[in-house]
Order: sequence, then structure tokens, then C-alpha cells
Amino acid sequence: MTKKRLLFYLCALLALFGLSWQAAAAQEPSGENGQISVRAQVEEVLSDEMVSSPYSGGEITTRVLTLRVRILEGAFQGQQAVVRQTFDEISLPSAYPAKAGDRLFIWLELDEQNQLTGSAADYVREIPIALLTGCFLLFLLVFGRWQGVKTILSLAVTCLVVFGLFFPLAVRGAGPVWLSLLCAALMTGFTLFLVCGFTRKALSAILGCLGGLCAAGILAAAFSWAMRLSGMVDEEAAFLRFLSDQFVLDFRGLLFAAIIIGASGASMDVAVSIASSLEELARKAPQLNARQLFLSGVAIGRDIMGTMANTLILAYVGGAIHLILLLYAYPVPFSNVINRETVAAEILISLCGSMGMLSAIPLSALASAFLYRHKAASPSANKIPE
Repeated sequence: MTKKRLLFYLCALLALFGLSWQAAAAQEPSGENGQISVRAQVEEVLSDEMVSSPYSGGEITTRVLTLRVRILEGAFQGQQAVVRQTFDEISLPSAYPAKAGDRLFIWLELDEQNQLTGSAADYVREIPIALLTGCFLLFLLVFGRWQGVKTILSLAVTCLVVFGLFFPLAVRGAGPVWLSLLCAALMTGFTLFLVCGFTRKALSAILGCLGGLCAAGILAAAFSWAMRLSGMVDEEAAFLRFLSDQFVLDFRGLLFAAIIIGASGASMDVAVSIASSLEELARKAPQLNARQLFLSGVAIGRDIMGTMANTLILAYVGGAIHLILLLYAYPVPFSNVINRETVAAEILISLCGSMGMLSAIPLSALASAFLYRHKAASPSANKIPE
């Protein structure tokens, strides 16, 4: 990679960072009913007791810990507060009760006597997350070397686009359909040009990947209408429904966006595999015409198809594992299960995403065959003409 190209990628990364910063600028953390969320460190466990209370004709047992904590940030930094950590019967078997030295997020408020009180929300997990992320990046650098550096840059762009652009703009009411397509195009273009350079291989992979995502989107639009899916598929969607009085989120569009973003990674993988294989084939056998290259790409894609289809299906199954276990736990007829909107939406996402990924195979082969139809033997023929 030349200095000029490296400078281009760094400038593009900085531009995306600036856009992401602006998009997320208004998303300030806030509390409800005068509460604020802050980090605090447990200094002492004051009490630990089991509390029983009547509930629906029986009793429910709750474990309540009273903690003295020292606030680590915000307007009350350095002050002490007494907070409660509560575990009900459902969460109790797998709970981690706090002990001295633990760091927690707490919802803080002033009581009637103007004393700091609150409740424990969750543990501060930043350090182990940072260590795990550092190990992952180190593995990329050790095994990938310079290619690992490119991979880290592409991951940074993906995170900026998804978490810095898509989510902040979507939560403000931006149209999720066009927003997801734009984000997918940004991620695909930057990643493949970064990894493959400004070559015919990168261009054919981008065309194949975006074509596959468009196919997934068309299928999703058609079948979400046929299934009469509203997009209100879980509790989180119900909470988002009352997010703002100024706009109403497009939940059907968010279902579309879930398919596009979920399938973009696998589609990129398939598209670059086909484009790379056909580039090598065209270099070693320049006598092949466009039709022969296309048929070779489809034949290569058939071998990729089996494992990649499983990749997406298993990824979606892993994401919905609690829902699937819940459905297995109760003797509900299969016809009732399959017709529930939550299940139908998961089927739509997994199958449309997989078909979009599979569509990327012939589309990438077609783009590669078109771009390599006059393939020359020299490496310079790979470059995209100016």
C-alpha cells in the first residue's frame, strides 16, 4: 500500500469518525424521575437478607443486599451512598452478589432527607471487555501482519458506520431502509477496496455483494408484506414505540435493516471469495472467455454455498436461542409456533439473509467475468482503469 493510498484511507476514516461523532452527539445519557446513572465502587456490604412477599396467591422470595458505595464520577464524585442490589427468584441461581471492591453502575437519587440513595444496575465490565478486544486485535496482527492492520481498519469503519451512523440516525426517525442500504454500501466499499486495493477484483466483489443485498431486500419486502409482519416482534420494539412524540419508528423498515446489516458480512465474504478465485483463474488461463469464467465462478460458488448458508442460519439460531428454548419448553402445536410473528420474523431474517448471500455468488461471478473478459497476463491489468 502506497503512502498516498494509506493517506486516503486515513482521511476517509477520519471523515467517517466525524460524521459518527455528529450523529451521536445528541445521544446523551439521561435518567428517569430525577435518577442519574454513575459508576461506583462497593466499600462494604451492610446487609444481605432474603425477603418474602405475597404474590398472586403465593410468595416470592427476593435476595436484597444493602451496599455502601463510593461514587467515582459526576457531580457527586467522592461521596458515599447507600444502594440496594436485588435478585429475584428467576435471576438468583446465576446471580453474582456484590462484594467489597466491585464496581457497579448505580441509579442515583436524593431521598426526602437529601441523602444519596439508589439501586445497583449492573457491573462495570469495561476492563475485561478491553482485554478481550486487545487479545483479538493482537491475534489479527500476529497472524495477519499487514493484512491484519487492514482488517483492523475495516473493523473500525464497520463499527463507526453501524454504531456511529446507523443507530444514532435510526433512533431519531431516519428511514431505516435507505439508511441500511447506505451503511451497507459504505462498509462494503471501504472494506473491499482496503483489503483488495483499487482492482477489478474489489469492484466485482462490491457489485456482487451489493447485488446480493438488494436481492435480500426485495425478498424481505415482498415476504414481510405476504406474512403481514408489523415489525413489533419483541419487548424492545414495544419500548421503542413510545420513544418520542415527534416521530414514529418504521418497524417494518427496521426488520428490513436487520436483514441487510445481518447479511452484509457473509455476502462480502462470499463475493470476495468468488472474485479472488476468478481473478487467479483468469491470470493462469487467459484464454478463457467471459462465459467460461462465469460458469467456473458458479461451480466454485456451489462448494461455498453449503457452509455459508449454515453460517447465517446458525448465527440467527444462536441469537434467538432463548426464544427457541422457551418454545420447546411448552407443549405448543407446531402450527401455532410457526405462525407467531416473533418466529416468522426470525425465519424471514435468516432465510432472506441467506438467499441474499447466495445471490451474491452468481452476481459476483457475472461481474468478474465481465471485468476479466479481456484479461491480460500482466498484473497491471487488474487495476481499475482511470
